[in-house]
Amino acid sequence: MIRAVFSEKPRLLILMLLASVSLSAQAASFDCQKAATPTEQAICADNALSDRDSTLAERYQQLIALLPEGEKNTLRSEQRSWLKQRNSCTSDIASLNACLGQQFTLREDQLNARLHQAQTALDAVIATIPTMPSQSAIELRRFGSSPLAAAWRVYLHQFIPASGVSQQEAQRAENIATTAIAAQDSFAASVLQDTRKDPKTTRNEAVLMLLRMSIEISGYGADDRPYIHCFVFSRQGDAAYQAFGPLYGSSRDSYAPICPPQGGLFRQEAWRQLHNQLAAPENAVSASAGTIRFASFAAWRILALRATLSPQSFLNAGQNDDPIQRISDWTDEKNWPATQRQLTLAAIRPAEQATSQWLQLERGFSSADASLAAQNIVHQWLNQRLDYLAENSDSE
Repeated sequence: MIRAVFSEKPRLLILMLLASVSLSAQAASFDCQKAATPTEQAICADNALSDRDSTLAERYQQLIALLPEGEKNTLRSEQRSWLKQRNSCTSDIASLNACLGQQFTLREDQLNARLHQAQTALDAVIATIPTMPSQSAIELRRFGSSPLAAAWRVYLHQFIPASGVSQQEAQRAENIATTAIAAQDSFAASVLQDTRKDPKTTRNEAVLMLLRMSIEISGYGADDRPYIHCFVFSRQGDAAYQAFGPLYGSSRDSYAPICPPQGGLFRQEAWRQLHNQLAAPENAVSASAGTIRFASFAAWRILALRATLSPQSFLNAGQNDDPIQRISDWTDEKNWPATQRQLTLAAIRPAEQATSQWLQLERGFSSADASLAAQNIVHQWLNQRLDYLAENSDSE
């Protein structure tokens, strides 16, 4: 092992400057109570360096989990070389911190580039699942102990047996994914465990829940990494909408991996007008709604996705409250004055017409089916928001 050579005076200066700092409070990737070298002590003594060290360690672990065994050994060797280079930083405290900052930047750039490359490669494999499941299974095995690749192998065994993923392989993969969730998010792990224990939970739902949580801890939503799992909703239907929808009843639901609506329906002018009429009352009551409001927002996103991806499910929507009557009977003038409610009522029919036309053009619905589904989509969309307003204000 290469050791850094220190002159005695700078070494003593560094140790004296750091002696009064509480090292255990920092978030470095190693135990600051056991920091022995000036480099380790400098990292523990500086919040920014400590955070960067922790983040870099997380990136390293994410990357090594994605790589085949041969590439893992190469990465470990590169990391050891970088640690030697990092530990060669010596001087007074200011120069030492500057040198460490430069070394962290260098390694962060290297790991981020490699991680992006590995994630892109994995996403490309996932995208082939609907059309080439057997080949996808073969390629997913190349990603070693990646929790996300493991969760997808469980999915293949459950939903596409022809993929060739055996029961034994699926069980090993499920253990990998479950262990990773427990290590990274203990609360999510407890929710997953409770879901599995619930006798009402089907095996399909349990597998999709595992997949959902594996996606949540895998870096989507950051660095413009797009969701690649959207085909799950159209293929697994209600079970997928349930598993990926509101779950925690808190701000955590804002990170639910729900794909955006498909086909541009909700970007149409009629829908923007309807949404604009409800934006003000929604904002007015949200201040007192607490973090549980994010569960409502996730449910809204699920409805928008379902309306564009599985609109046929709205042909038999069942009995729903009449939102037009609810709006007409509304009594909370403070948060939603009568003039604005009248504008909302006027925006309903154009939204239904736009939706009906879209369903005929984009989804091949007949005129009658499109009209029925469009009305149910708009009414459910409105009722969700009316429920939210009613729960959080002096309402109906």
